[in-house]
Amino acid sequence: MTTSIIHLRWLCSVLPALVNAFSSSAPVVLPEVHPAHVTKINQLVEAALGDEGDANDNRYVFAQDAVTSFQANDESPPSNELVYGELSVQVLATILDAVGVQENDVFLDIGSGDGALVLGASLLYADANDEAIEGGNAMKKCYGVDIVPGLVERSLSHADNLYQILQNKENFLQRNQAEIELLLGDIHQPDAQLQNILKETTIAVCFATTWSAENSVGTSLQGRKLPKLSKALSRGLSSGCRVVIIDGKLDEGDEFLW
Repeated sequence: MTTSIIHLRWLCSVLPALVNAFSSSAPVVLPEVHPAHVTKINQLVEAALGDEGDANDNRYVFAQDAVTSFQANDESPPSNELVYGELSVQVLATILDAVGVQENDVFLDIGSGDGALVLGASLLYADANDEAIEGGNAMKKCYGVDIVPGLVERSLSHADNLYQILQNKENFLQRNQAEIELLLGDIHQPDAQLQNILKETTIAVCFATTWSAENSVGTSLQGRKLPKLSKALSRGLSSGCRVVIIDGKLDEGDEFLW
């Protein structure tokens, strides 16, 4: 298996060089998402999440409460296993533009939390012309997986909110949103459903900052490897999948290239 991985620490300084690394790939990639469209999608996702005024801060508190409750009532993770963190839709757009989205890509957010990236990915590449892209969206499907039940419940509620918001908008976003699936699962020990999703995935994103040192080795970007995650993804992902790891590193010994 040969799988490309990108490790991000400072997006602005690292991503331009990485775009060139993918320029020789045969599949045609879509143009970068226009900033105005990114802004529109971000506003829709914020509305679905309920991020208005100080509500964003409150949402983070509630999300972290869900993590804390899970750790207090579940014996499987270490006491310092998880810390809630989240990337923005703008950062997601930058990441996807860097790896090069292709038609029929399948997106997976590993540790999807409140579901923001999954919701954003489902709309960023919706086709405004309804004809330029088969199916109306370059993203064939958008998945999110999280180990915390409370976060999965919250993300499902946010996905429902976005659906209701889009129903009130008779436009291409309402028609061409990619299919979303948010599920409870352990990426290190995937069940049959998650194993199938991993095989289907063509773009995977993981915000490794939210994971504790007990799943990593070292502290710097070059030294903070994630051997447990690396093994799991090496076993589960299909050849050619593009994997973006923020603030962490997979093992080239598991046949990852970057």
